[in-house]
Amino acid sequence: MREVFLKELLTNLVSRYPNWKVEDHSKIEWKGQPRDIWPEADIVISMPGRRFIVEYNEDGDPGRSLIKYWPVLEDLVEGSLTIIEVCKNGQTIGQGYSTLATWLGEKMMELYPGTIYKYIERTNEPSDYICEKIAQVIFGIGPFSNI
Repeated sequence: MREVFLKELLTNLVSRYPNWKVEDHSKIEWKGQPRDIWPEADIVISMPGRRFIVEYNEDGDPGRSLIKYWPVLEDLVEGSLTIIEVCKNGQTIGQGYSTLATWLGEKMMELYPGTIYKYIERTNEPSDYICEKIAQVIFGIGPFSNI
């Protein structure tokens, strides 16, 4: 189910926003480390001067998906990265993990000014709905905006 949703989300992003550079399962450089241990993002959206990482978790620990980017933040130009975490809690992963991920995201923003973290909780919304929420973050509008 996870990969099906990700493929649908990727397709929606590419078709709705053809001018965006959208990549599937891309490695994010961790300077000084071999490529095989660089963190891999589910979706990367690149624009001039800014990169957006989209991580999707379905009944998984969103904190683990977030923490893997901590080392790369050390080498980023201020304000050049937004991490958007989309999480669908299941039977084994509950609210405590979401709370922890949100805390970690807030701590990252505090320590690395200009780095932005947004958490989008998904129940059963379709990919086009989540695509719209991601666009709100990128365009800086609505309740999920960068503002």
